Amino acid sequence: MTTPALLAPADLFAEVSHIITSSHNADETLSRIVHMIAEQTQVDGCSIYSYLSKEDLLVLKATHGLNQETVGQVRMHSSEGLVGLVLEQMQPVHVAQMQSHPRFKSFPQTNEDSLSSLLGVPLIEHRQPFGVLVVHTIEPRDFSEDEILVLTTIASQISSLVSKTLLIQQLDKTAVHTNVPVQRGSQRISGNSVASGVATGRAVVMQHTTLEKPTRLSERTPGDELADLQAALDHVTEDTLKLVDKISGYVGPDEAAIFHVHLMFLEDHTFQEKIQQHIEEGATVAWAIYETIEEYLTAFEEIDDPYLREKGTDLKDVGYRLLNDLGHGRSAITEKEGILVARQLLPGDIARLNPDGIQGILTSSGGVVSHTAILARSLLVPAVCISEGELATIHEGDEIALDGDVGLVVVHPSDEVVGEFSRRLEQERLYRKHLEGYRELPCQTQDGERIGIFANVAMEGDILQLEHYGAEGVGLYRTEIYFLSLDRYPQMGEQEKTYSRILSHVPKEQRMIFRTLDIGADKAAPYMGFQQEENPFLGLRALRRQLRQPEVLKKQIKALFLAARTHDNVQLLFPMVMELDEFRKAKKLVEKCRNELELQGLDVPKLPVGAMFEVPAAVMLCDHFMPELDFCSIGSNDLTQYVLAVDRNNPQTSNLYDPLHPSVLQLIQRLADSAKRHGKPLELCGEMASDPDGCVVLVGLGIRLLSMNPPLIPVVKERLSQVTLEQAQKIAKRALEMHSAGEVRRHIRRTIGTARKLPA
Repeated sequence: MTTPALLAPADLFAEVSHIITSSHNADETLSRIVHMIAEQTQVDGCSIYSYLSKEDLLVLKATHGLNQETVGQVRMHSSEGLVGLVLEQMQPVHVAQMQSHPRFKSFPQTNEDSLSSLLGVPLIEHRQPFGVLVVHTIEPRDFSEDEILVLTTIASQISSLVSKTLLIQQLDKTAVHTNVPVQRGSQRISGNSVASGVATGRAVVMQHTTLEKPTRLSERTPGDELADLQAALDHVTEDTLKLVDKISGYVGPDEAAIFHVHLMFLEDHTFQEKIQQHIEEGATVAWAIYETIEEYLTAFEEIDDPYLREKGTDLKDVGYRLLNDLGHGRSAITEKEGILVARQLLPGDIARLNPDGIQGILTSSGGVVSHTAILARSLLVPAVCISEGELATIHEGDEIALDGDVGLVVVHPSDEVVGEFSRRLEQERLYRKHLEGYRELPCQTQDGERIGIFANVAMEGDILQLEHYGAEGVGLYRTEIYFLSLDRYPQMGEQEKTYSRILSHVPKEQRMIFRTLDIGADKAAPYMGFQQEENPFLGLRALRRQLRQPEVLKKQIKALFLAARTHDNVQLLFPMVMELDEFRKAKKLVEKCRNELELQGLDVPKLPVGAMFEVPAAVMLCDHFMPELDFCSIGSNDLTQYVLAVDRNNPQTSNLYDPLHPSVLQLIQRLADSAKRHGKPLELCGEMASDPDGCVVLVGLGIRLLSMNPPLIPVVKERLSQVTLEQAQKIAKRALEMHSAGEVRRHIRRTIGTARKLPA
C-alpha cells in the first residue's frame, strides 16, 4: 500500500546524535531515543531490545507504545518471535501484518495486540549482534527501501551505546586478582612482529608491571576524597585531549581516535558512580579507583570478543593514569635512549614516547591489531611481542638486537649479530639517503619520457608524506578507511570538515582523486548492516552497494563538492564499475547533488568523474565507457584477482597471484589503447605500479600515470630513470606474447637487470 514517508533522515540523525552526546546514563539515553523516534515520525511504537549472548536472550530495554512496566521483563530466545528473526538473519525484517507471520509470538502484557506492521533492524558492532531496533504501526503498511535504510542508519548510531550498556553489566559482577612470576634467562628469542624495522640498543626496563593496592580506609571525609576524584578526572581528561592533539600532529586524527575510548570511560557516569560508592562507604579515592578498575578488568578477561577485550587495555590505561595523578601511579615514561622493555605498554605510554630516543619496543602483550601496535607502527618504532617469561629474563642495560620484520630478539648478541644488524641499519640509511636524491626530481625514463607519479593514501597521516617522498598529488584517496574508523555513518557536515582538512595539506593545483565508499562484506564496519556472503569479493560491494544506498552516497558526494571549493583539482572516482548503466546512474547522482547544492545558493565546482576498472567485463567494453567519463583508473590488485581467479590473501593460492601474468597485461594494454584513442587520462593504482618490474612494463604498455604507497615513490623514480622508453616498449611487447608471469619477470631481469637496493 502507498503511504507517506516514515522518516525524515537529516532531522532524525541529528537528534539521535544530540541525545547520545548529551546523555551519560545509557538506559535513559535509549528511552529518550525511542520516544524521539516515535514522536517525530508516523510510527505508533518504537522499541529497543538488547541481546544477552551467553543466555541467548533478547530483553526489552526501552519502548514507546508498549507497556512501560514490561521493560526488562519481556524476554525471548533468538529463535522466538519476529524480533528473534531479525537477530537470526542479521538483517532487516519488515512485515505488514505481523500477527499472520509464522514467527509471530504474542506478549499480551505489552499491549501490542493493536499493532499490525513491524520493521526491525539488528544492532551490530564489530560483527557481533547486541540487540534489535523495532518500529510498529497500527495500520498495516509496507516499508520502503529508503525507510529501511534510515532505520538501519539510526541502528548503527545506537549499536555502540547498546553494546556499552551490556558490557558495563558484565563488568559489574566479579573481582579477582592475579600475579605472574618471572624468571631469569638470556637467549635468542622468537616472537611476533608488531611493528617492522630493526633496532639495537640497551634495554630500558619500565618497572610498572603491578601496582600495590592503596590503603582502603580513609582518614578524611568522603567530601575531601570526592573532591580529589573530580580533580583527577579533570586532569586526566585534559591530558587525554593533549594526547589527541599530539598524536594528530604526528600521524593524523584517525590514529588519535584511539584516545576517544579513554574519554568515553572518563565521562561514563556508571564508572564514576561505582568509584563514588566506594568512597561514600569510607574508602580512599585511590583504593576506590583501584578496586573499580580491578572489578572491570576481571570481567574483561572473561569476554571472548578480542575487540571488547582490547577495551580492557584502554580502561587499565585510564585507571593507571588516574592513580598516577593521585600519586599512586607507576613509573613515568623514561627519557633514556634504547630498547624500551615493558610487560605491557598502554596507548598512553606509547603516545608519550619520544620516537627519537626509543629505538625499539619489546613487550609481552598487545598483538598486531592492538592499539599499542597501531601507534608503534604509526610512529615508525620497531616492536616485537614475546612471552612474559622470556621478557622477564631481560634486565636494565642488557644489550638488545631487535628485528621487527620477523619478530626476532637477541639478548646479549654476539659481535657477529651486532655487526649484521648494524649492516642492515646502515643499508637502510644509505639507501634512504640515496633515494632522497629523487624526491624533487620528476619521474621520467632515461631518455626523458615523463611519467606522472601520485600517492595512494588512506589516512590523514599519509597525506603528510606526499612532499617528503616526491608525490605529484593523490591518485587514490580511500575514503572507506574514514568510514571504517567510525561507529556510525558520518553526517555530511562531518565529512566536509574531514575532506577539507585533508585538502588543506595538498597544494591547490595538485590532483586529488577521492574514491567513493568502497566497501563489501569483507571490508565493512558493523553499523553498515552487511549480511554474511559466501564470496564477498563477488558480492554486494563498492558501486553496487552505493547505488542501493543513494542517501549515503549523496551525503559523501555533497561533502566532497563543498570541500572542493577550496581546491582546484578534486576528482571523483567510482570503484568496481561493471556496466555502463551503473556508471551512468552514478553520474546522474553526482549531477543531482550539484544541482541541489546550487539550489541552496552554494557555488560549487564541476568535478571530473571517473571509473575504476577492476572487473574484466568492464575492461572488455572499455570503448563504450570512454566517451562518458572524464578520466579512468585501473585497480590492478582486484583486476588481477578476478582475471586469475586467485585470492591473494589465501595462503593456498597466493603464490599464483601475479599482476605480470600476460592475461592481465593484455587487458591493461586494451585499456591503455582505448584511453589514448579517446583522449582520456588513465592511471594505474595498485601494487603493480610500485613493483620495480611492473612499473617498467606499464610504461611500455602506454601507462603514463602511476599511483602507489608514498614510501615506494623514490624506488620507482630510480627504476624508471634507468631504462629508455624504447626498452620498456620492447619488454612490454615481448611480455604480451609470453605464457606466465614468471617468464615475464625473468625476461625483464635478463634485459635490464634486477632493481638496485643500494647505490653503486
